Amino acid sequence: MNVPAISLGLDSLPVAVAEIVVLLLAATVAGWFLAKVIIKKRIDNLQELIEEKKYELAQIRTLTDTTVDYPIATNAHKTVYPTISPDHAPDDLKIIEGIGPKIEEILNKGGIHTYEQLMETSLLRIAGFLKKAGPRYQLHDPSTWPEQAALAKQQRWEELEKLKLKLISGKP
Repeated sequence: MNVPAISLGLDSLPVAVAEIVVLLLAATVAGWFLAKVIIKKRIDNLQELIEEKKYELAQIRTLTDTTVDYPIATNAHKTVYPTISPDHAPDDLKIIEGIGPKIEEILNKGGIHTYEQLMETSLLRIAGFLKKAGPRYQLHDPSTWPEQAALAKQQRWEELEKLKLKLISGKP
């Protein structure tokens, strides 16, 4: 009697295992890639939101900031403040603590040439100028620039000097 052999399909088992392994690897790589893209986008959105909130907080702090009288430091290096010319000539924005020649140039390119323009410009717009200029300029905190510009516009040099001293010393 001739009994037929029972075939369990063991011949195709290595091929099926290989296909499953390949599919699992492909699914893993695809999942990792999608998660990486989604997480990166979410992180970027959160970082942008954090920056906006920082500037909103800085703006609120400048509105609620109380002025404290500090003695003006006496040293050989004294800032010479200009008189404001009535012909709307560009002001020297470098008088403001935190603004140097490069940032003054950035602000000028953004259409800010006078103390009045600076004090009326929102902190978010100023932060946008700094952000576009590159990471080196994003470190600067423009939260007090409008207040300093207002003091300079009104030629209240002694108060401006006190504020600058406060900012430099870091004492509240």
